[in-house]
Amino acid sequence: MKIRPSLRLYFFISIALLGTGMTVGFSVLSVNYYIDGLDRGLNGVMHELVMTTDAQDGRPVDFADFQIASRWQDTPAIIQQRFRSPPTIENDLLKFKDQESFFSLPRNMFFVAMIRNANGEPRYVTKVMLARSDVQLKSKKHFARFYGIIIIGLSVMTIFAGLLVVVMGKVAKPIESLGNWARTLNHENIKLPPPDFIYNELNTLASIIKSSLDSAHQSLVREQTFLSYASHELRTPITVIRSNVELLKRLSEQSPLTSKQELTLERIERAGLTMSDLTETLLWLGHKDDEPIHLEPVKLNEKIQNLSSELAYLLNAKDVEVDLECQTYQFDTAATACHIVLSNLIRNAYQHTQHGRVQILQKGSSVSITNSSQSDEVKSTERQNNNSKSQLGYGLGLQLSEKIIQRHNWQYKIKDQPGFYQVIVDFNPRD
Repeated sequence: MKIRPSLRLYFFISIALLGTGMTVGFSVLSVNYYIDGLDRGLNGVMHELVMTTDAQDGRPVDFADFQIASRWQDTPAIIQQRFRSPPTIENDLLKFKDQESFFSLPRNMFFVAMIRNANGEPRYVTKVMLARSDVQLKSKKHFARFYGIIIIGLSVMTIFAGLLVVVMGKVAKPIESLGNWARTLNHENIKLPPPDFIYNELNTLASIIKSSLDSAHQSLVREQTFLSYASHELRTPITVIRSNVELLKRLSEQSPLTSKQELTLERIERAGLTMSDLTETLLWLGHKDDEPIHLEPVKLNEKIQNLSSELAYLLNAKDVEVDLECQTYQFDTAATACHIVLSNLIRNAYQHTQHGRVQILQKGSSVSITNSSQSDEVKSTERQNNNSKSQLGYGLGLQLSEKIIQRHNWQYKIKDQPGFYQVIVDFNPRD
């Protein structure tokens, strides 16, 4: 399962890392400036001592904790142990410290610098700071202060994170409100003005969402209206065509038609039936989803047998065997929708099977329609001919049927394999 990134989490982590980095960076910078200031002060004291003290070879001068020597060998032995060679850069303060770890205070510290006196003669100034008992006590205090600094730093970061959460809440809540509002939009409240989401950018986004959905809703309404009007208008010419076909059949009883005329009449009749079924389907799909569904008693086995007989003309001149097995079953359902679905499914099975077998099996409310080809080669040809059609089935009929099935919450399954295609419909709604 792919974990989608969260804008809130990304913003929180980014700001928290930025704040932490700035805090640590400024802290390190402050420590460096503090130490550099102490070094400069110590270097200044050493320079003044060199200018005011006269040290001779073999006679270094001690003043407070400082020692001034004219030669490197006159410096304290402990300095020579810590620093392997004398400093060569003038006024450059060298230091060495005995320290157990980075976070612990140094036990001993050693300083040395080479400074020239007023006569330009080099003088070596050293300072040794050794650990004493009172220093140990002070070091404990320093440790306490060090931990206190850590606690203060963590407290500041916690306060910063808390403030960041509050700020994020102020920003994220309107965004969540915008998302919830967008999810609740429908054809009833799309005309209402969008609520105020505090920030100008979010209000602009809400207006864009509302405008887009309103435009899409208007287009859908126009399409549904056109579909309804077109379906109603098509009924009249289709009825005229079918009536005249019946009239021609009766007239043919008195004056027999030629074989070509009979074939033409059959084609007109089949086209009229197809147009009539598609018109009923389109008209049904034009109904609003919130319209109540009227239930009527339907004998499912008789309905299937009648439709199979009516659509048998689709198998003329085809090497197709029909296996029809039905059980007596009557139930209350949307009769028109049930008729449209069964008619489209059987029509598609008959129409798109050129060689092979069509099996219609009905048990209770479940209907299984299977068309199997005699060879995979035939099936492959059918797949190529219908490559541009939906994966829901062959032709427009199955696509329209699925929409009706979804609207009534009926159960629908498809099995599509080489040389085998099966559609299963259960007219009992899902729980």
